[in-house]
Amino acid sequence: LNGAFLAMEQVLWELNQNFGSCLKINSTRMPASYTIFMRSFVIFFFMLASLSWAPTIKWLTPIITGFMVFLINTVIVIGDQMMRPFELQWAGLPLQKFCV
Repeated sequence: LNGAFLAMEQVLWELNQNFGSCLKINSTRMPASYTIFMRSFVIFFFMLASLSWAPTIKWLTPIITGFMVFLINTVIVIGDQMMRPFELQWAGLPLQKFCV
Protein backbone atom coordinates (compact mmCIF):
# COMPACT_ATOMS: atom_id res chain seq x y z
CA LEU A 1 0.00 0.00 0.00
CA ASN A 2 2.87 2.35 0.79
CA GLY A 3 4.40 1.63 -2.64
CA ALA A 4 1.15 2.59 -4.34
CA PHE A 5 1.10 5.94 -2.53
CA LEU A 6 4.74 6.57 -3.48
CA ALA A 7 4.00 5.73 -7.12
CA MET A 8 0.94 8.00 -7.11
CA GLU A 9 2.97 10.79 -5.51
CA GLN A 10 5.62 10.39 -8.23
CA VAL A 11 2.98 10.57 -10.97
CA LEU A 12 1.40 13.67 -9.42
CA TRP A 13 4.82 15.30 -9.08
CA GLU A 14 5.55 14.65 -12.78
CA LEU A 15 2.11 15.98 -13.73
CA ASN A 16 2.77 19.14 -11.72
CA GLN A 17 6.15 19.60 -13.40
CA ASN A 18 4.63 19.16 -16.86
CA PHE A 19 1.81 21.56 -16.05
CA GLY A 20 4.34 24.14 -14.88
CA SER A 21 6.29 23.75 -18.11
CA CYS A 22 3.13 24.21 -20.18
CA LEU A 23 2.18 27.25 -18.13
CA LYS A 24 5.60 28.76 -18.73
CA ILE A 25 5.34 28.13 -22.48
CA ASN A 26 1.84 29.65 -22.54
CA SER A 27 2.81 32.78 -20.63
CA THR A 28 6.03 33.50 -22.56
CA ARG A 29 5.05 35.40 -25.69
CA MET A 30 7.07 37.05 -28.38
CA PRO A 31 6.80 40.82 -28.16
CA ALA A 32 4.61 42.48 -30.76
CA SER A 33 7.53 44.70 -31.75
CA TYR A 34 9.24 41.69 -33.37
CA THR A 35 6.30 41.13 -35.69
CA ILE A 36 6.05 44.83 -36.48
CA PHE A 37 9.79 44.98 -37.22
CA MET A 38 9.66 41.91 -39.45
CA ARG A 39 6.71 43.17 -41.46
CA SER A 40 8.19 46.64 -41.91
CA PHE A 41 11.56 45.11 -42.88
CA VAL A 42 9.88 42.87 -45.48
CA ILE A 43 8.00 45.81 -46.99
CA PHE A 44 11.10 48.02 -47.02
CA PHE A 45 13.26 45.24 -48.51
CA PHE A 46 10.83 44.43 -51.29
CA MET A 47 10.31 48.10 -52.11
CA LEU A 48 14.06 48.46 -52.66
CA ALA A 49 14.29 45.08 -54.38
CA SER A 50 11.53 45.98 -56.82
CA LEU A 51 13.47 49.09 -57.81
CA SER A 52 16.55 47.03 -58.56
CA TRP A 53 14.57 44.27 -60.34
CA ALA A 54 12.55 46.66 -62.52
CA PRO A 55 15.13 47.03 -65.33
CA THR A 56 15.45 43.28 -65.81
CA ILE A 57 11.96 41.91 -65.03
CA LYS A 58 10.14 44.95 -66.42
CA TRP A 59 6.32 44.78 -66.08
CA LEU A 60 6.38 41.52 -64.07
CA THR A 61 8.11 43.30 -61.17
CA PRO A 62 4.95 44.32 -59.23
CA ILE A 63 3.37 40.89 -59.72
CA ILE A 64 6.44 38.96 -58.55
CA THR A 65 7.10 41.38 -55.69
CA GLY A 66 3.49 41.26 -54.52
CA PHE A 67 3.50 37.47 -54.58
CA MET A 68 6.76 37.30 -52.61
CA VAL A 69 5.49 39.80 -50.01
CA PHE A 70 2.34 37.70 -49.65
CA LEU A 71 4.39 34.52 -49.10
CA ILE A 72 6.73 36.09 -46.53
CA ASN A 73 3.85 37.71 -44.62
CA THR A 74 2.02 34.36 -44.60
CA VAL A 75 5.05 32.74 -42.98
CA ILE A 76 5.16 35.55 -40.39
CA VAL A 77 1.44 35.07 -39.58
CA ILE A 78 1.83 31.30 -39.24
CA GLY A 79 4.82 31.85 -36.95
CA ASP A 80 2.80 34.24 -34.80
CA GLN A 81 -0.01 31.74 -34.48
CA MET A 82 2.36 28.91 -33.63
CA MET A 83 3.71 30.99 -30.75
CA ARG A 84 0.33 30.39 -29.06
CA PRO A 85 0.23 26.57 -29.01
CA PHE A 86 -2.53 26.14 -26.41
CA GLU A 87 -5.27 28.11 -28.16
CA LEU A 88 -7.94 26.45 -30.24
CA GLN A 89 -6.93 27.48 -33.73
CA TRP A 90 -5.77 25.76 -36.88
CA ALA A 91 -2.05 26.20 -36.14
CA GLY A 92 -2.19 25.16 -32.47
CA LEU A 93 -2.06 21.78 -30.81
CA PRO A 94 -5.02 19.46 -31.47
CA LEU A 95 -6.45 19.99 -27.97
CA GLN A 96 -9.98 19.01 -28.99
CA LYS A 97 -8.78 15.51 -29.77
CA PHE A 98 -6.92 15.12 -26.45
CA CYS A 99 -9.36 16.83 -24.08
CA VAL A 100 -12.69 15.32 -25.14
